[in-house]
Amino acid sequence: MAAVSTDEEAPIIVEVEELCSEQQSKIESVDASFITLNTTTTFEQRAIERRCGEFYRAFRAIPDYPSQVLLKRGIHVAYVEKGIGGLSAGYAALDASRPWLCYWILNSLTLLGASTDAHASRVISFLCDHCQHVDGGFCGGPAQLPHLAPSYAAVNALASLNDPRAYEKIDRDGMYRFLLRMKSPSGGFQMHDVGEVDVRATYCAIAVAWMLNLLTPELTAGVADYVARCQTYEGGFGGEPWNEAHGGYTFCGLAAAVLLDCTDRLNLDLLMEWLVNRQMPMEGGFQGRNNKLVDACYAFWQGAVFPLMHSLGFAVQDTSFEELNAEEVASKGGWLFNQERLQEYLIVCCQQGTSGGICDKPPKHPDFYHTCYGLAGISIAQHNPEGFSPSTSVWGDPSNLLAQLDPRVGVEISR
Repeated sequence: MAAVSTDEEAPIIVEVEELCSEQQSKIESVDASFITLNTTTTFEQRAIERRCGEFYRAFRAIPDYPSQVLLKRGIHVAYVEKGIGGLSAGYAALDASRPWLCYWILNSLTLLGASTDAHASRVISFLCDHCQHVDGGFCGGPAQLPHLAPSYAAVNALASLNDPRAYEKIDRDGMYRFLLRMKSPSGGFQMHDVGEVDVRATYCAIAVAWMLNLLTPELTAGVADYVARCQTYEGGFGGEPWNEAHGGYTFCGLAAAVLLDCTDRLNLDLLMEWLVNRQMPMEGGFQGRNNKLVDACYAFWQGAVFPLMHSLGFAVQDTSFEELNAEEVASKGGWLFNQERLQEYLIVCCQQGTSGGICDKPPKHPDFYHTCYGLAGISIAQHNPEGFSPSTSVWGDPSNLLAQLDPRVGVEISR
């Protein structure tokens, strides 16, 4: 503060200084109270940290941890295969998501290395004969409206079968007409007739067109601009322009841009800054948004973004490994997140080791959705970038290694 020039000014200066000091004390008090603020969010966060801590303390007491920790492959295969034979009444709420159930189950089987041959004929008949609409696209179930989300799920499910009959029964001409009909003047796509336009629908349309070799200038006109408008000031993507950044929408936005080769329109530095802050430091899994809880499904929705970013030049620098031995390098991995901690969270905290399946977070029950995306996240964390040494970073027993996933579309890479 400037020097006081007269005695008359001194009391004024002292009064201002005292006021500033008082305000600073109030600010510090607010900061301190904020740190210990008790809200529903903070209570839930502390609760999940305690639960995960209990799991970690129990497992880390095991001799030779983590080399003896197993992903219960056989139990998980049995769990998801039961879903193909029939579902309980509790799944009635997913009547409009039947292609999704097919995809979640089949993708889990392929990642686990189990054969899908025994299920191929039934799945192809159900999806192509009963869920494929006469006007193009796939419906959420028989006698329903065509919709972009189940269209994406159906194509992914059929691709997971790796059966020529599946590709032959997809009405590609009808699908192309349906995709064009869903095109919005904004550049994005609507989910269904008179449905919402958002980046999920846009990704589903682009991914389906890419997998079926239907991408044309007519279909993709304006899409790049729409996707870019969905990126937020935080760095991630919202469902629509001006929405909050969210893990699922972020995957959809970046994956669509990668498939269209238009990532130059995005702020990738800001995206990476947002992304690396979504892995929870205590739990090890990912959250979907700021101030939200860890959730196993974001092992894919957030985790799959890292390989996409790697393909755009955001790679681990070799120089960072100069002081590490081979074992430490293997532990560190090739993506820009902690691959070991993600696998540990999913296998220790979310795996149901007796009846099979993976849950969102403890103590919730497993379901097909979280099993699919939990396994997908484990696969991404295990398989390092092409050319990286070592090629895999498997946490726990070496037999935990899953098949590799294509992060652009969420299907096992050989399909």
